[in-house]
Amino acid sequence: MEKIVRISNIQDHIGETVQIHGWIHLKREHGKHMLFLVVRDGTGFIQVVLRDDVKGYDEVFKSYREASLIITGTVSKDERSPYGYEIRAESAKVVSPSQPTIEEEIQPDSSVDILLDKRHLVIRGEKASAMLRYTDKLLRYIREFCVERGLTEVIPPILTKAACEGGATLFPVKYFDDTAYLTQSSQLYMEAVLPAVGDVYCIQKSFRMERHRTRRHLLEYYHFEPELGFIDFEDLIRFAEDNIIYIVKRTLEDDYKILELFEVHDLEVPRSSFKRMTYAEAIEFFNSKGIDIDPGMDIEESKERMLVDHFGEPVFLIEFPAKQKAFYFKRKESDDRLALAMDLLVPTVGEIIGGGMREDDYDTIIKRLNEIGANLEDYRWYTDFRKYGTVPHGGYGLGIERTVEWILRLEHIRDATLFPRFINRLLP
Repeated sequence: MEKIVRISNIQDHIGETVQIHGWIHLKREHGKHMLFLVVRDGTGFIQVVLRDDVKGYDEVFKSYREASLIITGTVSKDERSPYGYEIRAESAKVVSPSQPTIEEEIQPDSSVDILLDKRHLVIRGEKASAMLRYTDKLLRYIREFCVERGLTEVIPPILTKAACEGGATLFPVKYFDDTAYLTQSSQLYMEAVLPAVGDVYCIQKSFRMERHRTRRHLLEYYHFEPELGFIDFEDLIRFAEDNIIYIVKRTLEDDYKILELFEVHDLEVPRSSFKRMTYAEAIEFFNSKGIDIDPGMDIEESKERMLVDHFGEPVFLIEFPAKQKAFYFKRKESDDRLALAMDLLVPTVGEIIGGGMREDDYDTIIKRLNEIGANLEDYRWYTDFRKYGTVPHGGYGLGIERTVEWILRLEHIRDATLFPRFINRLLP
């Protein structure tokens, strides 16, 4: 029986007769006596040559793109093939046909709305499927980094009563006779579990009911959130810096083919230490460019990108006005008006990391919760950390889709996720 192989490993089987399982990605007829197929199996693409004397030829000849099939044949190296290898088929079997309407589903000039409606078909394309594979690799790199640093992964709940980033962006969910919310961040849970397992992290969905219409905002997105104990602000910044350096280094080592596909030629391992700029210095920068931003106001997305693109390298924005930040941010000891918060901005995208030090004093965190009108009972499990063995601690959230958007130089975050969720988009 022929060996069943994955296309991604095809280079290890030159001269062997193998079997692949996949779908017709492209089909080209060379007269009536020969077919050239591009077949994909989810791990890669390969050219397949079928002559009319091959068993199953007529069945494949009458098939349309996306038909699923089994090909048996001999692997050969071929520089003329766009994939460097080809399979000379000895037999072919169509497992399930595709409809002729497949050719009408997506056109080169299809609108964004059509492409989103047909996202389940778009992701079968070479670039879209490569994006999904790279996201898988990125999550592995993050986990590798955490294992090296001794962090423990946990799985926090998605349904919660406690708002992390303010009540205005919570998605309510009916919870029997009560109301729950989809989590905005798992940070509070990461803080609570820190005394149990030490340095900790999760990779979890977050949900924010924001009415943004930008190239980097999703209502549902993936979050990497580490939380570290017995650290100071400088330790936290260095950890985030090392995190990004590790991701980029591993990407350049293992994913050069995906980078070539997306024509990414300028990705380099960032130099340590990253540039830093306080919020006040950023305001001065914009004022020097003739852009007025009132001190204390948020720096909007387009301005973030203008700032980081000016320097052409990652930039940490630090020491934000405390009134901009959530109740749990620790204040700067020498100036209570400033929060020990940091955002990491990267070229072409802007912010991909947001975080900072957490307030670790019990009386202070209770005071802050009272100031925002929170129900203290909903946060009792969270504030107890400050009563029973509090420590200096901090963490951040890294947006997975934004990181993919940056690494692969994508034009919009909708191309960096499986099925995007926007204000007017809940399908597919």
